[in-house]
Amino acid sequence: MNRRTFLAWVSVGSLASFFPVALAACSNSKKSSNLVTRPDQFIQVGTLQELDEQGSILNSQIPVLIIRNPNNPQEISAVNPTCPHLDCVVQWEASKKEFGCPCHASQFTPDGAVIKGPADRGLKRYLAKLEGNIVLVKPS
Repeated sequence: MNRRTFLAWVSVGSLASFFPVALAACSNSKKSSNLVTRPDQFIQVGTLQELDEQGSILNSQIPVLIIRNPNNPQEISAVNPTCPHLDCVVQWEASKKEFGCPCHASQFTPDGAVIKGPADRGLKRYLAKLEGNIVLVKPS
């Protein structure tokens, strides 16, 4: 085998080895979810311990952002974290007791209502509850 033939075979082999990677990258199949939906349509998104340690729970699969209600710490609040202005992900700012958008500074109350724009509507709210140590959300 001469050098030219050898290099041709190596090139073909290299290209062939990348074919499965390219095929998988272009696939439109969705990632499998480890979220379990109960018969009552609530989904477990975390634990009370995680919520207390982190200050909030962000689950991008649903998507949902859960906090303890600062006005009543026995309750939790769950919103879609996507800002209605330009689809940036809002963050919980515990010191201000509000959600804030890092892109254009929109501000929202703990239940998702607009405090300050440019967002012209509030965050979508979800039904959320605690069952013992489990944080549950019903995305609908």
